Amino acid sequence: MKLTIDNREIIVKKGMTILNAVEQNDIYIPHLCSHPELTPYGGCRLCIVEVEDIRGYPTACTTFVTDGMVIRTETKTLKEMRQDILRLILSEHPTGCIFCEDEEKCADFQTTIRKVGLTTGCRWCAKDKDCELRKVVDHLQVEDISLPLSYRGLPVERYDPFFDRDYNLCIYCSRCVRICQEHRKSSIISFKQRGKLTTIGPAFDLTHIEADCEFCGACVSVCPTGAMSEKSRKWWGVPDEYIPSVCPLCSFNCDIQFLMKDNKIIGTIPLGDPHTNGGELCVKGRFCLSELVNHPDRILAPRYKFAECVGIITWDEAFKKAGELLKNIERNRTAVYLSPNLTAEEMAAANLFAHEVLNTDIITSSVLNHNLSTILSLSRKSVDLKELEKSEAIISVFLNGNYNYAPLTLALKRAVESGASYYQIGWLRDTTSRFATKRIIPEPGKEKELFSSILEHLKQKTDNSGEIRDILQTLRNSKLTTVVVGTEILNHCDAVSIVESIEKLIDLTGARVFVVNPYGNLYSLLSLEGIKTVEEVKKLVEDGKISTLYMIGDCPFDERPAADFIIYQGVFPLPSKIEADLILPMPIQGEISGSYMDLQGNRKSFKAVAKIPDSILDTDEIFAGITLIAEKKDIKFTKKEISKLVSSVSKWQILKTEPELARSADCPSADSSFIYTLIQERNPYKYHNSSLNRLIKGMEMILPEDTLIVNPADAEKLGLHNGDSLFVDSDSNSLYFPVVIKKMISSGYVYLLTSTSALPFVSNPCPVKLRRNDV
Repeated sequence: MKLTIDNREIIVKKGMTILNAVEQNDIYIPHLCSHPELTPYGGCRLCIVEVEDIRGYPTACTTFVTDGMVIRTETKTLKEMRQDILRLILSEHPTGCIFCEDEEKCADFQTTIRKVGLTTGCRWCAKDKDCELRKVVDHLQVEDISLPLSYRGLPVERYDPFFDRDYNLCIYCSRCVRICQEHRKSSIISFKQRGKLTTIGPAFDLTHIEADCEFCGACVSVCPTGAMSEKSRKWWGVPDEYIPSVCPLCSFNCDIQFLMKDNKIIGTIPLGDPHTNGGELCVKGRFCLSELVNHPDRILAPRYKFAECVGIITWDEAFKKAGELLKNIERNRTAVYLSPNLTAEEMAAANLFAHEVLNTDIITSSVLNHNLSTILSLSRKSVDLKELEKSEAIISVFLNGNYNYAPLTLALKRAVESGASYYQIGWLRDTTSRFATKRIIPEPGKEKELFSSILEHLKQKTDNSGEIRDILQTLRNSKLTTVVVGTEILNHCDAVSIVESIEKLIDLTGARVFVVNPYGNLYSLLSLEGIKTVEEVKKLVEDGKISTLYMIGDCPFDERPAADFIIYQGVFPLPSKIEADLILPMPIQGEISGSYMDLQGNRKSFKAVAKIPDSILDTDEIFAGITLIAEKKDIKFTKKEISKLVSSVSKWQILKTEPELARSADCPSADSSFIYTLIQERNPYKYHNSSLNRLIKGMEMILPEDTLIVNPADAEKLGLHNGDSLFVDSDSNSLYFPVVIKKMISSGYVYLLTSTSALPFVSNPCPVKLRRNDV
């Protein structure tokens, strides 16, 4: 359709707003509340225009175009009205720098003043030089305010994990509220109170943690002022560059971009325009990566365990000690452990290094346990997220979407909004639970029977009057049902039986499956020929058949195993009880180029964005240095040769397992004396072998490790408060844990996240008693 805008005749598509039309034709209209990912709002009123045959001054962001429409965006009247509107906004916003005559000179010299606690002007603001409000001020050439100024004097909210909120700078554009409701489907925050007392946040003055915020950071990304600011990069200023990359922290490998300042990584945001993209990242990809890169605990130099103590050595000394040890090493006397966060190139180089230099075929990873192997055949059948969104019905099984798997949880929410029914089976509440048509909490110790019962009823074509009735009808009648299998199942005593039932159920009904995987590059790991389960290698270590361990970003032990020599090549230190003999620092995501393999065998490549610290060598340089001393001169670790090895692999293999090595304890049924059920989960929030919950303060705040999560109703019965401690007694063990009260666990259950290689209690789920230390 044809429009006339400022005497220009243009052609646009039907269904566009005036603001969309002018932006498409490089015409600028000031606006602050409009956002491309949100529905039109018209709150700030700055985008008013004149339209022939329309009375008044409609807002461009909410007025849709019609054929022949005549629009004026720049007139004297519009400019004056916009200036008056802007003055009203500025009357409650710190303006000391905006109208200061010495502002330009000040900007050059007052670089540290922004670190004060309260924002009273642009120089004090974390959004200085990147503020949308300031850009509108400059465009409209507002040079003073004739209105009374009012400073709200609200305290800055600093008590949440990843970002601060200063609502003295808020202009009520509602972007943060709408991105949370419309895009993220979370509805955690809203407007509170009225008039000059208005603020934004969770209801009932809850903290964002108490309100179950996902900490995706979308609200921070879309805020046009400095009202919201990231703690970790608050004072860095405007980034110099935005460089695309890939998140390594789970198998979704979300597209991200690193924010660079002075050639240093200062943050990560979703791919796209940094000022308009709310994105679909989880808390790990949005806030944790830059903290990992710049973490003070990083290993920055080689270290060797001398008789007296562990001391720093040079790389030449490190190569000599490793090379001399490995020069004449016996066949298959070395076990190599690889992190699932390594790039495909690092894994290929490590595989070559193991076979040709370490003289071993024994390669594994701490994540490659027997239970994981049981879901790999299901993984082969996984559909993609676009297909998942088209489902008529979805059944999630032991899914923990809290702070995890944002693309998946968003797809689930969108599917439900489109009319899909959603059934959730498991103990944990997550971000999808409030969308569930029905939640089924399995009876403790009867999870295997639950799935066997579903399968048997489907086979016999019989009905059930209990809680599985709706699921049976859905599986029979829905043409597009998808079963989502979560990682919590990996910790279950009866994981093998449950997965077998799910696989038979899928084959019987024609339902589709989507399998969650918390490991960044698992499928590249599985593409290595002859890779073994961790139980198989553990048995070799325990039997004394392994003399040397070479661990690359991975460690399956809680204390030092019976090995003569341990080499650890990693980013962060091992637990103190491991006591590696030789420690070699390696680079981290952002400092390396490489690729990850997805479920279909496709590769997702990325490039290094930051320089590796001078005291750290790249992985192939480490292998090359050791190889030279070990006198294996024919083995080359050039990037070209490694790339050939990677490109020759196009598929991943299902892991061969030996069930007799991996028998779990039977899941006991609770008797009347054990009134609670403990759910344990090995921490999926990791980078290499290091727990994000321990490394990053914000992650520790939202979900601490080795801490008992108790439902509020149970906490009230027990008279518990956050920070109290409890004894947890099973029929064979008794341990003591601090307590955090959260709604994520169902009443009657308690939850424990741990990084230990073996779960603290043998069975999972485990019937337990809870007792206070003062009882």
